[in-house]
Amino acid sequence: MVDDIRTLCLIDGQPELENAFIRAGVDVFSLRTPEDLFFDLPTVLNKAGKSPDLVLQVERLASRTILTGLDQLECPVMLWCLDPHLNAHWHSLYARLFDVVCSTQKAWTARLGQHGATDVRWLPWYGRKEPFVDWSERQHGLTFVGRVTDQRPIRKWMVEFLRTQAAGHDLTLREGLAFSEMMALYRASRIIPNESIFGEVNFRLFEGASCGCLVLGQNIEEQAELFEPGREMDTYSHVVELDEKLSMYRDNPRLAGAMGRAAHARINAEHLPDHRAARILEFAADAGRNRATGRDAAKWTALAACAMGEAGLVDMSHADLFSLLASVPQDADVVAMALRVQAMAGGVSVLERNLKTLLTSPVSGATADVNQTASMAALRVDDFNVAKVFWYRHLETESIECAPPGTPRELLTLWAKDLGRRDRVVRQGFSFDIGRHLPGTAAECLLTILADEPNDLPTLRLLDSMLLPLPGLEQARMGFLSILTLFKRDDWRLALELGLVNLAAYRLDSGLEELRLGLNIVTRQGQEAAFMRVLKGRDRSGLLVHRIS
Repeated sequence: MVDDIRTLCLIDGQPELENAFIRAGVDVFSLRTPEDLFFDLPTVLNKAGKSPDLVLQVERLASRTILTGLDQLECPVMLWCLDPHLNAHWHSLYARLFDVVCSTQKAWTARLGQHGATDVRWLPWYGRKEPFVDWSERQHGLTFVGRVTDQRPIRKWMVEFLRTQAAGHDLTLREGLAFSEMMALYRASRIIPNESIFGEVNFRLFEGASCGCLVLGQNIEEQAELFEPGREMDTYSHVVELDEKLSMYRDNPRLAGAMGRAAHARINAEHLPDHRAARILEFAADAGRNRATGRDAAKWTALAACAMGEAGLVDMSHADLFSLLASVPQDADVVAMALRVQAMAGGVSVLERNLKTLLTSPVSGATADVNQTASMAALRVDDFNVAKVFWYRHLETESIECAPPGTPRELLTLWAKDLGRRDRVVRQGFSFDIGRHLPGTAAECLLTILADEPNDLPTLRLLDSMLLPLPGLEQARMGFLSILTLFKRDDWRLALELGLVNLAAYRLDSGLEELRLGLNIVTRQGQEAAFMRVLKGRDRSGLLVHRIS
């Protein structure tokens, strides 16, 4: 029952969320985790004399903290992941320590349950109660607030497009603003163009809508469940559609203003901190006891810490990571992680010794992850024959029939296709370093091939086809497709694809130029109808055909 939750331990929660719980009649004990990686929660609660009815940890974006001792608590324990699109590679391990895991991104709930978390729920972010300022009193027509750096090339291209193409929109660009300054600027702005990293529903949508702005963002499926496109916000699929809609709303300020007011009303009706606090209490009321306990909890704690160490998110020595792994049961998950840590440590002799042990004494309950990691470790120490053995073990375990690989390249390609079938294409937010990391996804296997053979056309095609459905990877795809088009100058499909990916990355002139190049190719080949059919199928707006005709 919701009424049974009278006291809450809120860890790294925002003040507005804490206040929402207080308004709901909940006594809140708020904690801020230190910079240390591990935080012994039972010890802190005992010292404070607290025995909460619920523990909620909100992901802290500035630093990473792993709570320990959660299996000793009697109350439900919950985790709210704010950036699963960047951190699922370790969140999915850490999730095993909680009864309920919440994700701001609906599309990422399955990924958070990848390692066995059984209760993962969608809990979107929230807005704020802000006064609505009439549009006639707003000084800024088009406003974007955000850091623009070389590390975010897609955003940089968007800003360059706005600077050059958004004439007559009274453009305002800012970065480095305090939150209160940003919200004040939004209250004085009409339209907010939005851009995400990996197709996630981001904070900017809620912030802009809270201030009654018309937010114009990328077409993200779950977004429509939060705000109605065409009524409370609007979307675009590429820069041509963004260009058209910016002009449309500039010329129809009454329509744009009505949409901003509708967004403001939707925030106040459904997306305030009070709404999220109420939902969290509902989740807690029917939560089962799903968390790992005892040695199993120690295992998932160690794996989460090692995954963070592998990604460079925490400063832990390899010796400390090994120590964590050595202290827990040596099952398949732990063995696979140990191989990855050993590869980072550069211990070739240790890797060779452990691979021999795995050959003669296979780990109990060996999984696809163990076999794939061991196969990659064998390639790292230049032992192709051993690498093949672990591939064959995987085939036997999964009852798969396949032609034997004759070279490391063929083996990496087979693993890439296998990982792709298991929806392990990329680790978003993980910066893969071929010299340090063992490949763990389809893309990482193919990038390992390309490190030695950068113009391997079949590998480039396969990699691009795997990345095509995934938002946020346009820059990488532009590089792969550019190489392919150099070697396949008469392939209109490649030219069309390169044009579309440029347009998705806000490169208006480059994208239209590539599409026209593709149209010239098909004109020579007499395949205009096929080109137009594909283009119309890929462009829901219908604008591109007219732009290049």
